[in-house]
Amino acid sequence: MDIKPIEELSDRLISQIAAGEVIERPSAVVKELLENSVDAGSLAIEIRLEEGGCQRIVITDDGQGIPAKELLLAVKRHATSKIASLEDLESVLTMGFRGEALASIASVSKLSITTKTIADDHAWKLTHPSHEILPAAGTQGCRIDVEDLFYNTPARKKFLKSTSTELGHCIDAIKRVALANPQISFAVWHNGKPLYRWLIGTLETRANEILGAEFQAAQLAIETSSEIISLTGFIGAPTASRARADQQFIFVNQRFVKDKLINHAIRSAYQDVLHGDRQPILVLSLNILPELVDVNVHPAKIEVRFRDSRAVHQFIYHSIKDRLARGAGQSRDSNPLESLQITDSSELSANHPLQSVSAPYSFRNLAQPQSLQMSLSVKDSMRQLFSIPNPELQNTIDPHFSQANQAASPFQKLSSEDEFPLGNAIAQLAGIYILAQNKAGLVLVDMHAAHERVLYEKFKKDIDEQVSIQNLLVPIVLNISQVEMAAVTENQNLLSDLGFDISPIGPEQISIRSLPALLSKSEPAMLMKGLITDLHEIGSAQLVEAAKHERLASKACHSAVRAHRLLSIPEMNGLLREMENTDRADQCNHGRPTWIQLSINDLDKLFLRGK
Repeated sequence: MDIKPIEELSDRLISQIAAGEVIERPSAVVKELLENSVDAGSLAIEIRLEEGGCQRIVITDDGQGIPAKELLLAVKRHATSKIASLEDLESVLTMGFRGEALASIASVSKLSITTKTIADDHAWKLTHPSHEILPAAGTQGCRIDVEDLFYNTPARKKFLKSTSTELGHCIDAIKRVALANPQISFAVWHNGKPLYRWLIGTLETRANEILGAEFQAAQLAIETSSEIISLTGFIGAPTASRARADQQFIFVNQRFVKDKLINHAIRSAYQDVLHGDRQPILVLSLNILPELVDVNVHPAKIEVRFRDSRAVHQFIYHSIKDRLARGAGQSRDSNPLESLQITDSSELSANHPLQSVSAPYSFRNLAQPQSLQMSLSVKDSMRQLFSIPNPELQNTIDPHFSQANQAASPFQKLSSEDEFPLGNAIAQLAGIYILAQNKAGLVLVDMHAAHERVLYEKFKKDIDEQVSIQNLLVPIVLNISQVEMAAVTENQNLLSDLGFDISPIGPEQISIRSLPALLSKSEPAMLMKGLITDLHEIGSAQLVEAAKHERLASKACHSAVRAHRLLSIPEMNGLLREMENTDRADQCNHGRPTWIQLSINDLDKLFLRGK
């Protein structure tokens, strides 16, 4: 093959190459233009699509507009009003900043921009690629019209999917921007027909409108903050989980992101209450000092990099885990006839500052260049991970379930003095369910699932200080990379405290001589490989904790009271009181609900009272 001489590429070809990174499909155009409208300070944005955005995309906003003298610059590569120096880039808070979007869009479509600023007497219109600028009619703001996407790059156009598929991607992009900006109203049209209209409101209102009744019934408000980082939004109750992560919206400084570290923290926080591959519903906004997060990772700006990923991971993990840790019955009224889901209080605790989150890392010095100081010793916080539960609980109800002061006559009228969130037991149904009455009405409890959760939480609390270690008859030799070897070396003391006896035997080989006794039946090589990856990418031992919890959950399931075991009224009341004082008691270890509430109104509807 002949070697061609080195030559400069034309500006047009450069722009089309760049467009391949930024503009993959119509939804990418929608995303970039909406982010520009947000940066312009808009309060109302209208999106009109034709044929899923493949034929035409028109986005109109009431923002600041573009001065006529800057219109030609607006469609040039690397021309932007967002940043002017490296310092600006390192502390950027705007959605756009690379100066590539409009240039990339203009290079693969027929583009026109109609804009008017507050200082203009009339609007101006730029037509591309002719670069003609003429007076036009228009109100303050900007109207960007993108026609015939990829008309001049037919190979790219062949990769587009059906109209419905491309429309779906566009709607997803719009929803993400709308969720991040409830202070802006949005109107969406397709082929001349209105699809959505979301008025200015709160995040809760916007989330309920976009995610629907299922999310509204299951949402748990979360708000944790310090001087330089905060986490706000809503997480879904475990019983409202889904098979796919298609209703997870995570924003960092109002930017929608897909981040492995954040996703790992979320999964770890839910590991006690979600079964298998079930995914929670959530809308979370993480705000952090812009100097501590790098958004200039990829042209699409959907990836970020944190300066201290370990601290961010632990902050998110403990914030969500703390919010999920509530006793059964501490919930708002719900209608299980409609949602069949347990709902928890969406009211924020007045005493819920960052200090209440027992994260093992401190954010106080995060703004300084020096590394973080541990506020809690990793050794101290991890020592209890692998102890053997003591004492061993048998397949019986705990003795204190039969406390005399819990006795209650069936169908008694409850007074304010003895009112409990789950009420007082009145009967047992089919040897499986406990029926109780509280102030709201009728409570139904799955006694095995409830007792399983109670025992599981007790097992975790009763773990001994001493780590029990299982020595291996034949050491396991594991091949790892040099990067993974560095993670093992750096965390040698932590691994030893957890019960692992690991020694390097070569540049890329380690020998495992012992592991925690609680995990003796696990596959050591797979467990160790996952743990090393966890330590390298996340800087924590959440994988080991998850494995330990899985064993404890299995132990609790086998120890919990079985179906068809007849319980006395005092025993049933004792279990109800235990549930009210047990974290995460609204669902069992497999993610199923442990109880539901039927209000008097629900019962009236069943019997058509008042009809």
